[in-house]
Order: sequence, then structure tokens, then C-alpha cells
Amino acid sequence: METLLTESVQNSLGHFMYHNAIFMCERLCAEFPSETNTQLLAGCYLHNQQAYAAYHLLKGTSMAQSRYLFALSCFHMGLLTEAETALCPPNEPTAEVDS
Repeated sequence: METLLTESVQNSLGHFMYHNAIFMCERLCAEFPSETNTQLLAGCYLHNQQAYAAYHLLKGTSMAQSRYLFALSCFHMGLLTEAETALCPPNEPTAEVDS
């Protein structure tokens, strides 16, 4: 079921149906909570120009891809210092960030 929902979200994103992708991904996160699914939902919000929703969803996450998406949402909101901190955490100088 998780794979089916993920494919549905990806299909909706591919057809620029962002509201549908958000709806399906919210169901996905409700049924199968994981940071990977949260990343997908944040990506849906960013596609739909809802950086504030992605920001609140990703605040405090730890995976490199999550930190990158968080920094991107910060950038869209003009929170450049917070974006820089997400990309280059001061307590982890060798931390990697995927793009």
C-alpha cells in the first residue's frame, strides 16, 4: 500500500497536480510515518509554493536530504541564516547535505 501511495504522489507531481499530490502524500504520512515520506510531503509543499508548510514539517529533522529541503524552504522565506545553519551545522563540520 505504501508503494502504491508513493507512486500516486509521484504521478501527481509529474502531471503538475500539486494539490492532489499533497492530499495523497498526507495520507501516506498518516499511514506510514517516516522521514522519507515526510521529505516527499515537504517536496509537494515546495512545488505548490508553500515553503512555510515545508519549513514547519522539516524543522528538527536529521537526514541530509531533509536538511537540504529545510534550507530550501528557509531560502524561499528569506531566512538565510537559518538556511546556512541547516546546510552547515556548527557542531558537525563534516556533515553531508544531498541536493
